[in-house]
Amino acid sequence: MHLVQKPEHGSEEWLRLRWRDPRGLCVFGASEAASVMDQSPYVSRGDLYAAKRSAPRVAEESEVFRRGHVLEPALLGEAARILRAEVRTPSVMYRGDRWVATLDGIVGSDDRPEVIVEAKTTTRYAVRDAEDLPAEWLWQTWVQGSLLGVPVFIMALDRDLRLSLTEVPANPAAWDALRVEAERLGSAVDGGLLLPPEEFNADQIAALWKAEPKTCELPGEAAQWLHVLADARDLKQQAEQQEKTARDALARMLLDAEVGLLNGQQVVTWKEQAGRASLDESRLRTDHPDLCAEYEKQGKPFRVMRFSSAKPKSPKKKEQT
Repeated sequence: MHLVQKPEHGSEEWLRLRWRDPRGLCVFGASEAASVMDQSPYVSRGDLYAAKRSAPRVAEESEVFRRGHVLEPALLGEAARILRAEVRTPSVMYRGDRWVATLDGIVGSDDRPEVIVEAKTTTRYAVRDAEDLPAEWLWQTWVQGSLLGVPVFIMALDRDLRLSLTEVPANPAAWDALRVEAERLGSAVDGGLLLPPEEFNADQIAALWKAEPKTCELPGEAAQWLHVLADARDLKQQAEQQEKTARDALARMLLDAEVGLLNGQQVVTWKEQAGRASLDESRLRTDHPDLCAEYEKQGKPFRVMRFSSAKPKSPKKKEQT
C-alpha cells in the first residue's frame, strides 16, 4: 500500500489519481467497486469501462453528493461519540493494486489507521444492522478495509432519518474477487480491448463500435426481442393516449382555476408560466450566415437504430415431446 497526498476532493487532480497510476495504468476508486463487480444500481461495468477510456472531467456537484459533503462532518462527529475516539479525515489517499481509497474518517494517524469510518446519507435504504447494508456500500468498504487491513464502520443517516453505526463484516473472498475483476477490467482499458458485447448497452456500443456499410444475419433470438420492442412501442402509445385523455378530462374540470382539490386536499395545479425564449435560427442563418458559420460546431457522428414498420411474428414455441 502507498500513501498519496490528497488534492481537493472532486478536483481534476483528485479525479486523475483515481483514473491512472504513475505508470499510466488504469485504477479504480473504492467508490467504484460495486461498478467493477457490476452490482451498482447507478453505474454499470460497461459505463465504468467507457468512462475509464477518456480523461476525467470535473462535473458540477449533484444534490446527492452535496448533501453528503454537508452532513459528513456531523456523521463523523457522531461516530466519534459512539466509538469514544477521535475520528479525523486523513490528508492522504491510499493506493494498492488497481485501487485508490479516499477515506471519510479514520481513528489513528494517516500512516497507521486503526479504524475506518465511512459516512453515508441515503434516501433509498433503511439501515438497522449489518444485514441492511447495501451491496454498493459493502464493495466499497471491502476495498478500504482490505487495503489498510483494519475494521470499517459505516455511520449512516438513512431514509427514515435513523442514525446507525455498523461494523462491516469482513469478507476476504470479496477482496480476492475485487482484485481479479479490477485486473481484468483495468487490463482491457490499458490494452484498448473491448469487453464482451453483453457488458454494454446500445449507446455504449454505438460509441465503441464504428458503423460499417455491411449487413449481418441476426440470430433466431432477435425475433423475440423485435417482438418485445414492438409490444413496448404499442404500450407506450397506449400510455400516451391515456395520459392525454386524463389531462383533457382534468382540464375540463379546472377551466380557469390554477389549483384542484380533492376532498379538500391539493392534488393538481395548472398554472401559467412565462414562455421560453428561443432563437429564430432560420432567420439568423438568412440574415447573418457568416456569423452562424463562425460559432457553429459539428457534433460527433452517432448511430440511429430504425426498425421495419411490420410487426415481427411471435417466435414459435417448441412442441413438447
